[in-house]
Amino acid sequence: MAHFIARAQQMANPVDQQINRTTIELVYNHYEQDGDNSAVTGGEGTEKLSVYGPSATINWQKSQHSFSLQIGADIISSASTDNIDSVVSSASIKDARSYGNLSYARQFKESESSFYIGGGFSIESDYFSVAQKAGLLFKSLDLERTYKVELSLYHDDLRWGRLDDDSFLQPQFLIYPEELRTQEWYENFRRTSINLRTAYTQRLGNQNILGIFPELSYQSGLLATPFHRVYFEDGSVGVEQVPDQRLKAALGLRLNSALSDRTIVKHGIEGYTDNFGILGLALSHELSYQLSPDLIVGYSLRFFTQKGARFFRPFEEHELESEFHTSDYDLSTFNTYSGGILLKYSPLFFIGQNTYFDTITLRYRYLERSNRLSAHLISIAFVLQKNRVR
Repeated sequence: MAHFIARAQQMANPVDQQINRTTIELVYNHYEQDGDNSAVTGGEGTEKLSVYGPSATINWQKSQHSFSLQIGADIISSASTDNIDSVVSSASIKDARSYGNLSYARQFKESESSFYIGGGFSIESDYFSVAQKAGLLFKSLDLERTYKVELSLYHDDLRWGRLDDDSFLQPQFLIYPEELRTQEWYENFRRTSINLRTAYTQRLGNQNILGIFPELSYQSGLLATPFHRVYFEDGSVGVEQVPDQRLKAALGLRLNSALSDRTIVKHGIEGYTDNFGILGLALSHELSYQLSPDLIVGYSLRFFTQKGARFFRPFEEHELESEFHTSDYDLSTFNTYSGGILLKYSPLFFIGQNTYFDTITLRYRYLERSNRLSAHLISIAFVLQKNRVR
């Protein structure tokens, strides 16, 4: 794309003319998952899940200002949700999450630094979330270093019923497993998340860029999932209970290297820990190769290992007197191995006045966890651009 934009600017001399640009990205994601450790049924049972996810993003850039609007939906078919009970599952085995995000960015004239603000929402049958974010990006005058800080907040309401026909958009209650509705298990139905992300990048010569990415996140409120069952040693059943506060710290390191004019390699390592007792470490490797001016191919590999939460136990292994208990295998000890491929085609042909078809990107990823969960993810993205020179 860079060589095409440069070509367009050359045709539109003088060079100090500015381009107003509209970019439209259409994306479709498809996710398939299967496993045998559903938290809905206490750590045993099907985890079969399908997600169909179309989305569209429109970005308007004018001079130093840009606006971005994203809308999308995830259509979810979950066999494990069918095990909450026969009444809830009749409506929710086919669930949907809808979301929208709007942001504004302003680049400073005297530099390539910028700031941005944004907000959004997400709604599903069992929650409603409102998000806000703000960030600053600073670049050194020689463009050798960048500094970034971003603060985001999420406010979630975990009550069920917003997508029911009889009470559309009106939350009703927390949904518990069918046999456990004789009492209210939680006093709170809200959750708040605060995330602080920072980044520092440094160019190392002409071929390498090193990035350091520290993050802190804090959550409070109802952090358990109300319809997750837990089975105790004596065969009795309850709902998931986890602490109402979670503090997590993460640190990532990435090195991007240009091995040649056509080959880029990216390496990453990331570790994190939290007050649940979880420790995680991820190693990643990516390579992309430009076969021609129009075609880029690549692959990616990732290994992730996690030490589970101190209050995780499998099916029927929790002690009755335990204060906190979960059989959600996302909080367990496991290893994950994943790999993917990338095809990016940039035909760059005009489909109208000042409007051209930019890129088609196809990605596929497969992952497998040591607790027998496996998943396939495929996505395809189309990008169109319209430029107006003034």
